[in-house]
Amino acid sequence: MTRRPILLLVNPVAGGKPGSGPGLADDEALLAADALRDALKRRGLEVNYRELAEGDDLAELAVHAADTGHDVVVAGGDGTVSIAAAALVGHESATLGILAMGSFNNMARGFGIPVTLEEALDVIGAGAVTHVDAGWVVIGRDEGRPFFEAAGIGVDAVGFLAVELAERRGWWRAIRAFLRGLRLRKTPMRITLDGVAYRTGSPAVTVSNGPYHGAGFALSTDADPTDGMFEVAVFHGMTRIEVMRHFLAIARRKERREPRIGHYRAKRVTIEGIRRALPAHADGVSIGLTPVTFEVRPNALRVYR
Repeated sequence: MTRRPILLLVNPVAGGKPGSGPGLADDEALLAADALRDALKRRGLEVNYRELAEGDDLAELAVHAADTGHDVVVAGGDGTVSIAAAALVGHESATLGILAMGSFNNMARGFGIPVTLEEALDVIGAGAVTHVDAGWVVIGRDEGRPFFEAAGIGVDAVGFLAVELAERRGWWRAIRAFLRGLRLRKTPMRITLDGVAYRTGSPAVTVSNGPYHGAGFALSTDADPTDGMFEVAVFHGMTRIEVMRHFLAIARRKERREPRIGHYRAKRVTIEGIRRALPAHADGVSIGLTPVTFEVRPNALRVYR
């Protein structure tokens, strides 16, 4: 079968966050846009490329490529990859390839895509396609937005929102916001999993589409983005500080067994704060306050794997 041409989108400033893992390749010259284009051409593919610059509308570029008969290969981190992936959700023929150049590469690792250069290029060259799920933040009847890693409520969201604030307004404001979040009164939640409601005093809930999120957290190691289900982690009977210690431990790749974390599976999850609204995020981006509803969109995205 004739392969579709490729639009290669390269983020030249991807990666480099504190605590990041090894890069896609040791030789940075191999990661230049023209070098990646040539490497894909050597694998028999027709390739056009664009090095992304400030002001580029990545989603628009991905949609236009798909609508004009191209597949899209993104060389970048999770932030760049997720924008292109969201644009391609539901597209019947366009396939996403990932060259994982970010700090943590949660999407590539969670989808089972190699995070070393030659292996990742070989996967795209071979052309085998897998369908992966998207999580969906439900907003109204027909609106919403996808996520691919995880969503979180409570302390989970407080940590992510502090990082988001740091990027916009500096770390001092972020630390103050984080500490204020930890001082908030404990608020019970009502969690509804596929129509069955539970009440919990948990300070945090994480809804995972894949096994990795944040700074490479492997919180729900059984989460599989191809099985049509979420893995839901509920931190039963833990304090806010204990939850944060747990996140910090797994961020440092430490083995940590915590029997107080309950793990559940569901296709649709609704979370409400019983006494007050709680902050929520999806893939580290604020989605406002509870109540929030998430649902799985099975086989929403085609990827080279």
